[in-house]
Amino acid sequence: MKIQQVFTPNDIPTITYVDRADHKLEQKLRDYFATPNMVISVSGPSKSGKTVLVKKVIPEHELISVNGATITSPDDLWEKVLGWMGSPSETTVSDSTSNEISGSVNAGGKLKVPFVAEGGAQAEFAGSRGWGGETSKSYSRNGLQQVIKEIAGSSFAVFIDDFHYIDQAYRDEIGRQIKAAAENGVRIVTASVPHRADDVVRSNPELRGRVAAVDLAYWTPSELQQIARKGFAALNVELAPRVERQLAAEAFGSPQLMQAICLNLGFEIDVREAMAELERVEVGETLLEETMLRTSSLTDFSTMLTALHTGPRTRGTERKEHDFNDGSKGDVYRAILLAIAKDPAELALPYDKILTRVREVCLTEPPVGSSITSALEQMQAIAAAGEPGSSPISWDGDALTITDPYFLFFLRASNKLTDLAPVKSTGQGLLFDARRDEQRIAVEIETIVIRKERE
Repeated sequence: MKIQQVFTPNDIPTITYVDRADHKLEQKLRDYFATPNMVISVSGPSKSGKTVLVKKVIPEHELISVNGATITSPDDLWEKVLGWMGSPSETTVSDSTSNEISGSVNAGGKLKVPFVAEGGAQAEFAGSRGWGGETSKSYSRNGLQQVIKEIAGSSFAVFIDDFHYIDQAYRDEIGRQIKAAAENGVRIVTASVPHRADDVVRSNPELRGRVAAVDLAYWTPSELQQIARKGFAALNVELAPRVERQLAAEAFGSPQLMQAICLNLGFEIDVREAMAELERVEVGETLLEETMLRTSSLTDFSTMLTALHTGPRTRGTERKEHDFNDGSKGDVYRAILLAIAKDPAELALPYDKILTRVREVCLTEPPVGSSITSALEQMQAIAAAGEPGSSPISWDGDALTITDPYFLFFLRASNKLTDLAPVKSTGQGLLFDARRDEQRIAVEIETIVIRKERE
């Protein structure tokens, strides 16, 4: 068994699937799915397993998936559904006609017309005569009405993933059409992030009472640890509980991220398929850091982080620089990013905690409160402009929320924040480069030790 079959960050897990039985999520979804004319709204943080849950309950061959970001109009939603079903964009129906007349010139003649075509003809003859013709008409897809006709009352379900990405200009009309579809027996499931969970109802208040909510919270560390425990057990590898806890702590409530971390740890300890016999593998701090660095390549926020670090263009006076405890210098934007990245990592930081953390990362006088507030407002705008509808951070004036765990992971695990730093000269090159070299050497030593122990 290969490790890619065990840890599946971009696929539905089987060996490492955790059903989170305490939350009864699967049962809730099954119950609501069996309830006629009900729209199901699945909400949860980014990368928290919403799609995995839906596909676990509803067979994939019966799930008609449409991503909200790809919907360009209300009609486009149903066009995509019909496209999934293989319905032709245009159907041509032919109508053939045949005619026969028999008779004689005398009064005893008779007329027989099996099929009557549009138009008419007259004839005066003895004997019989026949003729025919063909007409055709083309029909285009009929959107919602055709979807209702095709799948109403069936086990098929329309799954609108990332519903919150649908353009606001179309959301109200789509809400009305979803209501009509559900009333006619079409099963509808939507998925969105928590702070946009009620978008389905808000798009059409008449849906209130017809929408069943299934809410997914961030995964707990113990739930995430089960992914590592199940997966490495299948590979005949035993990790210390301490290592499982550290892996879970860096996944920030995301099972998808936990899958990626475990996959890359396997690569780092040279386990690419199941071992012949059970083996306990010791994983040191340096090897863990290298695993996180490797995983960060799957969560690339380089462009976003560069924009947040740079801040908006300044006019006139340059920003004040500060000395930081990582050996770098920078302005208020770097101070905030270092504050977010420091231990213990948190997905939500109240304003007071941000101030405290900024002071802790500064060696000299820290930025003043008004400067920090202004910078947070600018960072919110930069992030929203960089990724419309899916900004990884949210600042509401009272607290900063990291809405995408991958962003926080990249901020902490990658070298990007280090690379962006105007670093102080140590007389021996860049301070951070020396640390990286030491880290690489330590990882190589740990890997050699692991291989020798196997031999």
